[in-house]
Amino acid sequence: MDTGIWNGLSLYSYTVAEAAKLFGVHRNTVRAWIKGGLDTVRVGKMILILGDELRSFLQKRRAARRTTTPLGWLYCLKCRAPRAPAEGLMELIQERAGTANVRAICGHCDTLMHRRVSLRTLAETGFASLATGRGDCT
Repeated sequence: MDTGIWNGLSLYSYTVAEAAKLFGVHRNTVRAWIKGGLDTVRVGKMILILGDELRSFLQKRRAARRTTTPLGWLYCLKCRAPRAPAEGLMELIQERAGTANVRAICGHCDTLMHRRVSLRTLAETGFASLATGRGDCT
């Protein structure tokens, strides 16, 4: 992550307002990060966030939130978790020459789910039955 916003981040110290502006979030979000474990330094009445600490905190937070979706499953935005399609039924919608969307209904909350897949790697991602045109993955 040495590009974009991360480039040079560790060289500076930031106030709450500066960190909020830098990441495009509200000041209260940065304060919540501080309550959540982001280390700070007090200089008089001012609270400073060291760039190294900010970078480390956000990278750990991001890594902790990442989930792996099992083969043949899709990520449900309503449930905020990987879910199996209802009754194993899925639909393949080809977008471009090499990619497609897999569409299915969540087996838990009945919400429509989508997953972008490469047509070359359908079998490795658990959607081999869609390549044969059966339309279900059981």
